Amino acid sequence: VSTQSTGPEEVKVQILSLLSLPDLCQIARVSSYWHELALDHSLWRRIPTNSNTNDNDLCKIINKHPYITHFYHDQNSFVTEAGLSRVFVQCGKTLTNISLARCDVLSSDLISIMVEFCVAMTYLNISSNYCVDDVTLCQLATCQNLTSLDIANCERVTDGGMEMLVSQRPLTKLNAGNLLDVRVRTIESLILFCAQSLQNLLLDGGNLQDEDVAKLGQLPQLRMLEIQYCDEITDVGITPLSKLAHLSTLRLYRTFNLTSYSVSRLATNLSSLSTLLLSDCSEIDDRGLVSLGRYSPQLECLELAQSYCHTLTDVGLGAVVLGCPRLHTLVLKGLKGVRSFICLIPALRKRRLTHLHLGGCQNIPVSLLETVAAFCPRISIFGHYANRVKRSEFIKNCIDPPEVEVKKEGDMKE
Repeated sequence: VSTQSTGPEEVKVQILSLLSLPDLCQIARVSSYWHELALDHSLWRRIPTNSNTNDNDLCKIINKHPYITHFYHDQNSFVTEAGLSRVFVQCGKTLTNISLARCDVLSSDLISIMVEFCVAMTYLNISSNYCVDDVTLCQLATCQNLTSLDIANCERVTDGGMEMLVSQRPLTKLNAGNLLDVRVRTIESLILFCAQSLQNLLLDGGNLQDEDVAKLGQLPQLRMLEIQYCDEITDVGITPLSKLAHLSTLRLYRTFNLTSYSVSRLATNLSSLSTLLLSDCSEIDDRGLVSLGRYSPQLECLELAQSYCHTLTDVGLGAVVLGCPRLHTLVLKGLKGVRSFICLIPALRKRRLTHLHLGGCQNIPVSLLETVAAFCPRISIFGHYANRVKRSEFIKNCIDPPEVEVKKEGDMKE
């Protein structure tokens, strides 16, 4: 690196923004010129801690760059409660995104300081913290700009705290996964107070019944919905979700009781659906996939996971591959009835498919996978054991024969 390279400084700063903070520190040691560029305030607005970060490191950074907007705490760092308090007090006016997931030093006092000083906060991740409870949510209800909240795995949160929070703060994104005491009252509160704002929602379905999940159809602005532990949920609860006109991403885990009927209804009515994940879908057969291929041409990502599933076969997967030209990711796990649908893929090479995962689909011959990989080199294919499939050398040489050196006449006479 020269002391003063040609080109505008704005471009150099833009290039430096692609580097990590340790790399910026290395660049700053090259010369006084690059030291000044590497310490530009715009490059130090996102501060992630790591396993080596301590209170002194944080103090130096915030003293030099007081306009931090994003702060991400690493659970293995040496930052203490005092260090975090200083960050919130000194940078609170500009901090918009804060992540304190699995933070061992997080306490109710620290949360109070964060709420008091971080007046610009719009995103907060405090997932997997035992100290987070209903009192915490009542404190967060006073944050005027908070719109996105992640409280997954916070076991002490109940319906009462959720009701108090959403009644004061119309959230746009909420991750409430694995909250055992969050039940139907939370859904009713979301419908009452966040119907026109909530766009992303993640819930634990372990304590929910069909009538509870069906109420989610009353959230018209919902774009992403993920429900974990759908063990007791059937078509009766999922079918009303077809009313969500803007829903683009739907992830349902442990869908033991869903059938092709609900999949067909979703495919027919959700014109914006681009990502669909169904795990443990033992009751879904080819009819559901045929409906996806026929009515969901906008589908971009499909993941189906089921151990020892024989109900989904080449007929259904072939309909999806042929009927969804925008499909770029197809993940199939444990589908024993799938054998040869991938023979269709080489004929569709001009489409967008780039990732094909076939873990546990043991009835697809390895030679067939290698042949498809040879015909479609831009598609990343992962086989039975999640290993990257190599291109068949024989087919590769047939498609792109190696160049043979042809001798000239003069060389032959000699």
